[in-house]
Amino acid sequence: MAKAQEELGKMFQTFSAGFDDARLDKFIADSDRMMRRPAGLLLAQAGFDTSTSQPFQLLDHACGTGPIAAHLQDIVDRQVLSRSKMVCSDTSGSLIDALKRRSQKHEWVNVETAILDAQKSGLPDQSFSHVTLNFAMHIIPDPGAVLQDAMRVLKPGGTLAFTVWHKGGAGWVPDMQSSFSTLPFEAPMPGALLIAPNGKTEFIDPELIPEQLRAHGFEDVQVQTAEHMMRVESAADYLDSFGMIKDWVMRTYWSEESREKASAMLDEHIVRHLTEKHGGQGWDLKWTLVLATCRKPGNC
Repeated sequence: MAKAQEELGKMFQTFSAGFDDARLDKFIADSDRMMRRPAGLLLAQAGFDTSTSQPFQLLDHACGTGPIAAHLQDIVDRQVLSRSKMVCSDTSGSLIDALKRRSQKHEWVNVETAILDAQKSGLPDQSFSHVTLNFAMHIIPDPGAVLQDAMRVLKPGGTLAFTVWHKGGAGWVPDMQSSFSTLPFEAPMPGALLIAPNGKTEFIDPELIPEQLRAHGFEDVQVQTAEHMMRVESAADYLDSFGMIKDWVMRTYWSEESREKASAMLDEHIVRHLTEKHGGQGWDLKWTLVLATCRKPGNC
């Protein structure tokens, strides 16, 4: 787990570093293909829609390229946004820079950015009406510390909302597994840790999440699942979308000998294998995601 966390941290720190505008736009579009619809589903479960009329103060931890903020900017009236506040935080300075550029380009309203650790944000007590995390609680080393900090920074009656991938996996995993299994050398790809790199599998199981939230003092717990699909247009599109994850698996689980053998041929092998596997056509990746919302008691 420590190695997986270390390599993930390195990967997140280098996301989008040095991208020009065109490359950044593509990076954000690729990210939104996977992250934007779940962000919308989560915000709907948390009570946001086009009829939202009350100002809010929202902290979005592990914000990435900003799918939570982007969805709110699209659906909430600008007059409401002008009286609201969004703080988008991440531990990756590269991702924060990408979000800043996105916010400026699209003239987002009242969006601030910060490099923060969701486990210990250091933000003032009772300063937010909402705390969100879109696909982070299965990655952050100590999700219990995240719950403690969220309870602290939420106002009484405030809402915590987060998404995680379901323990059942799927999505990009089967195609990566089949690509690796056809290599002529050892290319391990552990299963469970790919879904919960932090090893906290209780946070990817919809049956176990409620007790985690209630144990930290939250009430009105709602945990739902939803199907999610992403269209992949070609084998090259798959590699372009998930190349960073491929690199993470290699750095985390492969021997130096295997990495050396793969260096000159792996990308070509993946494209050839997936082109043959899917008959030269595009295909759909399917996941189950978990949506969790809960509330800080009003008397806290």
